Order: sequence, then C-alpha cells, then structure tokens
Amino acid sequence: MDPESPQYDRVSLWLASAHELCLPLTPPPDDNSKQPPAPLKRKRAMSLPTSVPASHRSDSPKRRRTDNIDDVQPEQSASQLGSETPLALNNRNTFSPPASRVSSSPKRSSSPTRETPIILRSAWPPVLTESLNGLKEAPPEHVEQLGDRLADGVDFGFIPQGLQYIIKNDPEVGHQTTKPADFDRSDTRSTEELSAIWKEAKMIFLNARDCKDGSRDENAWCDDVVRPLVHLAMELHGNNKWWFQSVQSQSINPLYLSTIPAPTLTDSTRRKSIDRKTDYVLSYSHRDSNISTLYKRLDAANNREIGHTLDTFTKRTALFSGFEVKPASGDHTEAELQMSIWIAASLRKKQELAQVAQVPFELTTMVEPALTIVGHEHSVYYAYPHDDLVFGRSGVHVLGPDLDRFERLSTDSIRGIFRLVRLYGNLLKYGMDKGVEGYWGRFFGPVLDKLASIPGEQDE
Repeated sequence: MDPESPQYDRVSLWLASAHELCLPLTPPPDDNSKQPPAPLKRKRAMSLPTSVPASHRSDSPKRRRTDNIDDVQPEQSASQLGSETPLALNNRNTFSPPASRVSSSPKRSSSPTRETPIILRSAWPPVLTESLNGLKEAPPEHVEQLGDRLADGVDFGFIPQGLQYIIKNDPEVGHQTTKPADFDRSDTRSTEELSAIWKEAKMIFLNARDCKDGSRDENAWCDDVVRPLVHLAMELHGNNKWWFQSVQSQSINPLYLSTIPAPTLTDSTRRKSIDRKTDYVLSYSHRDSNISTLYKRLDAANNREIGHTLDTFTKRTALFSGFEVKPASGDHTEAELQMSIWIAASLRKKQELAQVAQVPFELTTMVEPALTIVGHEHSVYYAYPHDDLVFGRSGVHVLGPDLDRFERLSTDSIRGIFRLVRLYGNLLKYGMDKGVEGYWGRFFGPVLDKLASIPGEQDE
C-alpha cells in the first residue's frame, strides 16, 4: 500500500486509536525490570468484567475437564497447571486460558442422578430398568403372576366394614372419599381390634399430611409414615415372621455391585463400583422359631453369610425386597436408581447361594418386588436375573413402575392407606409362602435349607 495514499492514513490512524484503547497483556516494565518477578499470587477465581454476562463462561467450547485438580501440589495453584502465566483480561479478551479455568473448589462427588440408568445398563454386570409397556418381548410368566398376586384385593374389599362409620365421622381426618366396594363385608373383627387398626391408620394419615404440608425431610417420612405403615401390614398379615429393617447406614458388599471403567495413569484396568444405599429391607425374623432354627443350622455349617451387605448382623440374615424413600420434593429417578442397585445386588447374592447349594432353578423364579416411595406416592417394581440382558451379557432386569395394576398408590387419604396395607400384606404373604407359587417355597427356602445341610469353607 502506498504510504502517501489516503487509505494508508486511515489505517494508520485506526491502528493508533485501537492501541490506545487496549490494555497491555503484561504490565509495562519499570526501573527494577532486571529484578526477578515476584511469584504470582493466585486469586480464588478470575471474575469476568461486569459488562460480560456470567453465563458466557459455560459457553466456551474449550472447557477442560478438572480431573487433574487432585495433582496440584500445596505450593501450586490449579491455574498454573500447563500455563506459565495467567492471561490478563481486557476488553478484547474475556476468557481465561483453558488451563487456568480449573476450579479451585474440591472435586464434586457424583450424585445418584448423574449415574443414570444408562450407566447401569452399560456397567458390568448390567442392570436394566424398563417400563412394563413397550418391551420387545412380554414379561416372564412369573413376573405377571407376581403382579396379579400383589394386586389382589387392592381395589376392592380392603377396608374392614366396621370402620365405615368412623371414617365418615372422625373430624380429625376430615372428609374422606370412599366407594361401596372398598369395604370388606365379610370382616368379623371385634370392636377392640377395629379400634386399634383405626388408631394406627389415622395416625399414618395425619403424619403423612404433616410431612407433606410441612415439607419435612426423608427421615420424617421414613419414621412417621413408611415404618408404621409397613408395621400395620405386618401386624395384620405378617404372622410374626418378618422384621422391617433399616439399612440406611449399611454398605453393600462390593462383590455384588456393578462396576464401570475408571482408569488412572497408574492403573488402566481400574474399575469403579456403582454403590448406593437404600432405606429399608424386609428380613425373615430370627424371632420366629423356624427361622431361628434355620439360622443356627447355617451358622453350624459355616454358611452363615447369606445377605449382600457388609453389616455384621444383616449379612447373616435372609433378606427380601427393598424400599427406597424420598420426601415429597425428592427425585423419583434417584429413588429408582438406588432401589435398582440394591435389589440387583441382593439377587446376585442369592444366585451365588443357589450355585453353592447346587439347587437347580429358573432365573425368573427369583423375581422379587421392590418399592420406591416419594412423599405420598408408592411405586411397585419387579426384579429378576436375566441372561442375554444387554448385548449378550447377563444381568438384572428391573421392570416398573407398574402403573396399570396399581393406579395411584398414595398415603394422602384413608382409602389410599388401606390399599397400601393390602398391597404390603400381599407382598409379605408372597415372601413367606411355602408353596410352589411362593418365593420361600419355590426358591429361597430350598436354597437355604440345602446350605444348612452342607459344610461351608472354614474361616481363616
């Protein structure tokens, strides 16, 4: 370009004005420039100019992973990893260099909702949770039979006839909607028995209402609603053979957990267990004389570890089903995930027991019900081992929630509470049924009885 041309003059003036508007990338040298620069003091985080929306930070396509933050030494700043100097911000540069955008906060732990059912499906062994509708093939016969069994009487004849008047006239529970078919006209319980049942059912309803209205936490729902509800079902249908056991603080034995790849620089084969806890499990009570005798036989045969947890007591107890509880504001997907991990580990342990006992069985005969409870709402699932579940790999198939058989199972009404009492009563009966259609008679009882008859490996 000709230096004497007008176009050259305009370009020169524009460059000069732009240079004056820019902040230098580095401070100007001073008289002591020969002195070595002082170590950079890292700020907590580089903030954006007030004129730049904060949301722009997450829009950068160059955002880097923060996995190396653990490698920062105490004398280092995370922003110095891979970068000698930080990049100063000016009106042309509003983003820090990639290496300096590593968060200084501790690494955030993965939440259950991050480890989605998609990850469980790709894990080893896989756990696949699916809706009952839209399956490529119909559910196994044993699953359908269990669903029908659990639903028996849940929609009719589930309230003792003797409670009809008090339900309509107790001012503490207010107006309650019922249907004529809800009442069992063949029920012959005494006035005293009916009074005791009503007292417990009413308290469950009032507690559930208070938990919802007061936005109470998971512990309140567990202690004031779920536990007394299942206890009422146990009193009416359990025959003293069950224990509703809290396992909130207990860890699952890693041997029965699914794993996913988690390689490190020093171990490319490292795998990570997907471990989540649940709230409650039903256990076959050692206070029942027959069950107590079985436990003693298992102990004598050194086959005492029949549960899938690490807890000293629970791992020596026969377990059934699982209940994951969340408050009314809780996440249903998270509850479903935790329940799936628990019941899958339980079934893997039972498969192992059956193999050790050399008891032949069909995988679908092991089908167990499991529950998620989010506030008032209860959901039913069915879990069983499955060959060729995902790309030829064997795993655990979890089907549900069963919304067709069980429409709106809820503790927000007296009617709903009695429906749930009937459901849980049916579940208890299935778990202890000694016939060929029951869980104990068809699978679990023969396996434990055989284990109690053969010597196990001696403890070292």
